[in-house]
Parts: sequence; structure tokens; C-alpha cells
Amino acid sequence: MDFYDELVVLKTIERSGWRRKKIDGRIESDAEHTFSMLLMAMKMMWKHELGLDQLKVLKMIAVHELGEIDVGDITPFDGISTEQKHAAELAAVQRIAEQYEWPEAEKLWTEFEEAGTKEARFVKALDKYDAVKQAQNYERRGLAPAGTADEFFKSAQAAVDRLTDLDD
Repeated sequence: MDFYDELVVLKTIERSGWRRKKIDGRIESDAEHTFSMLLMAMKMMWKHELGLDQLKVLKMIAVHELGEIDVGDITPFDGISTEQKHAAELAAVQRIAEQYEWPEAEKLWTEFEEAGTKEARFVKALDKYDAVKQAQNYERRGLAPAGTADEFFKSAQAAVDRLTDLDD
């Protein structure tokens, strides 16, 4: 398999949280989720001086789902511990980084996972914010039951609160 064929997998992985919520229609893929995050981040960073390394943020968003190429979209409801999920995704990212001679991918993915930098914390918050916005979109289109967005908002409230003012 070549690199592009690996990436195409992200276009086919449905976001598990939406499957669990029984969305009535086509469910967004990991690639669509990543794309919306990229554009939201670009807009937020363009409009507001956030003191972030913008290129690093965009690269981090681009790689934050790479581990799912091998393991799929694992949620807390799948009976797999956080540690097991992290180890499986890390192994996938390490394989990709080594196979395609792309060590930066592993470095950025690890930084995102550890959330030790302001860029990683921004991307983590944006990841949660995107879920809330997508839930609102599904509700507005009549594809999700009322209250779906509220559930996502509650679980991500602090992160969402930090980004809501940037998305105007």
C-alpha cells in the first residue's frame, strides 16, 4: 500500500460517536472531521492573535487521527482502556512515520496526545468543539435527536467555552 492508499482509509472511517448516537443519515468520516478542524483553526487564528505557531497547529490537526488508520475510531464506550487505545494508536503512528520516513508525524501526534504545549491544547479544544458543532448540525438537519449537542457540550464544556468566542 502506498501513502495515499493509507490516507484514503481516513475517508472511510465513520466517526464512532455518531454511529452510537444513531444519526439518521450519512455520518461524517475522520477525514471530514479533520478538514473542518483545519478550516476552523485557520479562521480562528486569522481573526484572533492567539500566540500560536500556526503551521504547527495545522500540521497537528492533519495528523491527530493518523492512528485510526490501523485501529479505527475507538470511543470510551468500546470497552478499551485509554491506555490500550493510546498504545494501539501510537503503534500505528510509529509504523506510518517509519514506513513513510516521516518522523514529524509521530512527534506532532505525541505532542497532541500529551497536550503539553499551547498548540496541542488548542487542537484538543478544537477537537471537542468540532464535535459539538457537528452535533448541532445533525440536530438542525433533523438527523439527531434533540439534546445530542447538549451531551457533547457538557462533556467538553471548558474546551468549548474557550473556543466559542473565536468562532464568530
